[in-house]
Amino acid sequence: MKIIVIGSANMDMVMRTNRMPEIGETITGSGFFLSAGGKGANQAVACAKMGADTWLLGKVGDDIFGQSLLNSLAGFGVRTDLLAVEPNVTTGVAAITVYEGNNCIILDGGANNKVTPDYIRGYKHELLSAAAVMLQLEIPLESVYEAIRLLKGKVPVFLNPAPAVPLDDEVLRGVDYFTPNEIECRTYTGVDVQTIEDAFAALDVLRAKGIRYPLITLGEKGLVYFNGSENVYKEGRKVQAVDTTAAGDTFSGTLAAMITSGKTIDEAVDIAQLASSISVTRLGAQNAIPYKAEIADVMRL
Repeated sequence: MKIIVIGSANMDMVMRTNRMPEIGETITGSGFFLSAGGKGANQAVACAKMGADTWLLGKVGDDIFGQSLLNSLAGFGVRTDLLAVEPNVTTGVAAITVYEGNNCIILDGGANNKVTPDYIRGYKHELLSAAAVMLQLEIPLESVYEAIRLLKGKVPVFLNPAPAVPLDDEVLRGVDYFTPNEIECRTYTGVDVQTIEDAFAALDVLRAKGIRYPLITLGEKGLVYFNGSENVYKEGRKVQAVDTTAAGDTFSGTLAAMITSGKTIDEAVDIAQLASSISVTRLGAQNAIPYKAEIADVMRL
């Protein structure tokens, strides 16, 4: 069962600090490292680590970061046949500052901005042959819209709407699984999620827009989702967070892999929540995402 992830591939430049700097201020950081990232690539790695036949459709630049990302993705088992090298363009980069387990990010899309609707249409046959297609919002919005139009009603579409930007309601009706966090969901529902009841109300708004299975992640508080019959709340797992960079991507990618493998949405959510909770106990993005075997001791997969 093939999953195609359409999305970004970035090189993350990560540094830890003991506080966030003020504007115009220079402070000392520690533990600098480079890490393969990008929401599309992260979700593809999460799918692959869960055993799914995973392909990433996107672009990197013709620079040292681009080659490094291609090698890294292949090492994690992600197929890169649909990941083109764009000449004379830099690879996407993210400058990430980590403080007390939380992060601030500055993103330059680079080659990700060259993933055009025409480029998407060029792989229509491959996309329609997939068991599922995953999307995020780190490529041009018109390209996300084009992919959903091509796939609506034909292939299950998983959309992680990050970074959050307003989306056309007509397009949202082509989404099967929608996975914002509590901050992002305010953009799409107008609901300020402070309580579980608020989160359930936001789920109802998303369902009214035509989304089949909305899921809202609530950080350490857990998540809410619609399972086809009712709204469900799952409490968060208690862990010591070190870096939350890949938490949402781990959840989204694992969810897609599990549902595509035949798990029910309730089973898939439990596994995805566990995988996400493991990822935040580690520094970095793709390296922090656990393999299926790592959670086998906790859950039978």
